[in-house]
Amino acid sequence: MKNTLKLNAITLAFSTALLSAPHALAATEGAQNKELEVIMVTAQKRSQSVKEVPISVTAVSGENLVNNNINDSEELATRIANFNVSQSGQGYNITMRGLGSGPNQGFEQTVGTYVDGVYRGRAYQMRSAFVDLERFEVLRGPQSTLFGKNTTAGALNITTAAPTEELSGYVSTAYEFDNGYTLDGAVSSALTDNLQGRAAIKVIDQDGPYYNTLAQRDEVGRDGVFARLSLAWQPSDDVSISLKYQHDEEDNVGITPSQPVAEPTLFNAPLPPVFGDVSQYVVNDKLNKGLAALGENEFGEFSADYLTLNAQWDLGSHMLTSITGWQDYSMLQANDGDHGPAPLTYRADSMEEFNQFSQELRISSDLEGKFNYIAGLYYQSSELDFTEQYIIYPLNAIGPRAFTSDSDTLAAFAKVDYQFSPLLQASLGLRYSKEDKDARRQLSMVELNSGTPVNQLDVINVPPTLQAMGLPPMLPTPMYLAILKNNLGLEQHDISGSRSENEFNPSLNISRKLDNGMVYASVSTGSKSGGYDARANLAKDWEFEPEKVTAYEVGTKLTLLDGSADLNLALFSMQFEDLQTSTFDGVAGFYVENGAESSSQGVEIDGRWLMSDNWQLSGNIAYLDFSWDNFSGAKCFNSTMYMPDNLESNGVTCDLSGKSGAYAPKLSGSVNLDYLTELTNSLELSFNLEAVFKSSYYTNYDLNPFTEQAGYGKLNARLALADYNNGWSLALIGKNLTDRYTTTYSTDMSFAPAGMYASWVEPGRSVAIQASYRF
Repeated sequence: MKNTLKLNAITLAFSTALLSAPHALAATEGAQNKELEVIMVTAQKRSQSVKEVPISVTAVSGENLVNNNINDSEELATRIANFNVSQSGQGYNITMRGLGSGPNQGFEQTVGTYVDGVYRGRAYQMRSAFVDLERFEVLRGPQSTLFGKNTTAGALNITTAAPTEELSGYVSTAYEFDNGYTLDGAVSSALTDNLQGRAAIKVIDQDGPYYNTLAQRDEVGRDGVFARLSLAWQPSDDVSISLKYQHDEEDNVGITPSQPVAEPTLFNAPLPPVFGDVSQYVVNDKLNKGLAALGENEFGEFSADYLTLNAQWDLGSHMLTSITGWQDYSMLQANDGDHGPAPLTYRADSMEEFNQFSQELRISSDLEGKFNYIAGLYYQSSELDFTEQYIIYPLNAIGPRAFTSDSDTLAAFAKVDYQFSPLLQASLGLRYSKEDKDARRQLSMVELNSGTPVNQLDVINVPPTLQAMGLPPMLPTPMYLAILKNNLGLEQHDISGSRSENEFNPSLNISRKLDNGMVYASVSTGSKSGGYDARANLAKDWEFEPEKVTAYEVGTKLTLLDGSADLNLALFSMQFEDLQTSTFDGVAGFYVENGAESSSQGVEIDGRWLMSDNWQLSGNIAYLDFSWDNFSGAKCFNSTMYMPDNLESNGVTCDLSGKSGAYAPKLSGSVNLDYLTELTNSLELSFNLEAVFKSSYYTNYDLNPFTEQAGYGKLNARLALADYNNGWSLALIGKNLTDRYTTTYSTDMSFAPAGMYASWVEPGRSVAIQASYRF
């Protein structure tokens, strides 16, 4: 196990740069005074300057997201160091500092998402687009004490905009050429002397940036409306209550930007004609999937509701807070399971329904002495139902799958701050949690041609695919099912289970103020509960264990050059036990396994420098060293060009010990150069040039060298003319101006020869015009 950070020449070079959170262009007033604007966050459940928070955090304002036409976490993550969100056929992969779980309906993510203090743990909830946000915070490292549930790698703390007493609002629309438009708007005002309201909406109408040559249509299309109504009520001087309700509706034409990719060794290989021209299996903006002749149509329907009630009672030296959350969503989709033109697999009628209720009670002190604290109780109950019809053409079969899960969580937490002196403070965090889970998984098999359950057949007509492997034309059903289980990992089963877990997660943080900033050191622990695998195809792959982490971090936050620059530096080391990963089995399902031990360590730097009244340099950058310290029994990659060098003695599994992980580039981040000048008393011209970059990284947990994404850099730019007296602005926005196609995720292609893959591709160059009005 590695216990020290690798500080090399690259790291030392980083510390000389003044780099910061993305797009942190100071306000006009700040530019004139040559002082940076103050960025406020709620990373510690109190409103604080980001310079006062002793953790590694990146904050992006809601206005910034609208101005740059950033609509979801997946796009935002490309601009933030050590943070990755990528789509897959089953949901989203969310990783931070190289740590993440992958997609599986059976567990929550290693990076927890919180919106207005309410936990959103399901991967599909990442589909809810950004709607009228005040701020998006990326908190790196375990956040167990105050955020609690499933934040072993970090947390996303999202705050939506609150109602205002003055009449205010905005409308912003952006039209992206050859794709479609987005519309953002909000209006806020006082309704009575002690009641304020805010209404917000986001509309997305896009054809999609890819062309599917087989379906002959643009994909991935988005047609969505996301709306929120917020009320703020002050029944007395001491009590404030807010209620927020959001409803999301989105339909998709095409689900994933996935395309078939083949190794060059297969370009001239004698393959069945159904694969078409394999030399066209390359990474670009062309998709090639969905056989209409077989009724395949890749689509999605998503609907979600979120209700949050927040009540605060000011008791003088204490604040009592109650946060009640209710949420549910339903998702129906179908997609080409092999992601290519051959009739291999198809996920038909995949449905997921989820609901959750949560309640948090918290008291926080504001005492004049050396001692302050936050303490609270938390309860959460959730239910999940997941079903799908998975068609496997080579087996002439349909695999109906059903998974249900119920979970209840109770927790008590406290954070105690003690000031040894005006400059030195220690914070002790404690959290105890108890979680109960019940789950059931059913997997059966139905003959595709007849619609008859296989269990009702005495003899099976063996499909030609299996006859080509040497099987006879007919087999007794028990023998046929045994072959599927032992050779293809497919087994009919009905399994259920119950489990209960208790976890105790302490943390300690010590910080010292400096004349121009602060230094801090922390040790923290975190855990994510075990559970039951929703997607495995063998009954033995059912239950998985909790993952645990111990993290160490030292850092500093400095204000330099008389307030015109700041620099934040964090060095971290994280040791994981039993990290939960979801891996595609190469046939028709995903399975969860616990990686025994892994470590993640590195350095993160962000900062801003207001070079003059008109110019600002900012950015964020990270160096990461992730490795599996002990992980035997892992899936091996399949390739015609490469052979695994870590094959275990059983000849089936691989030992990843000493290897790097997926989604863990050594270098990542972005650098921004902003220019702002006044043309007249009311007109101003602004320009932003942004470079985002990542070094090479694996796009799948099996660490296949062929599907490794090479290092890259991309350029984004924004040119805007604004009248700040009258509130209007016009902008031209360019993204990925270098037109670089990169992959974010990959799997083996189902039932295809070794060397064929499904790869998820990020969009190429896009240009949009934007018009906005604020009042």
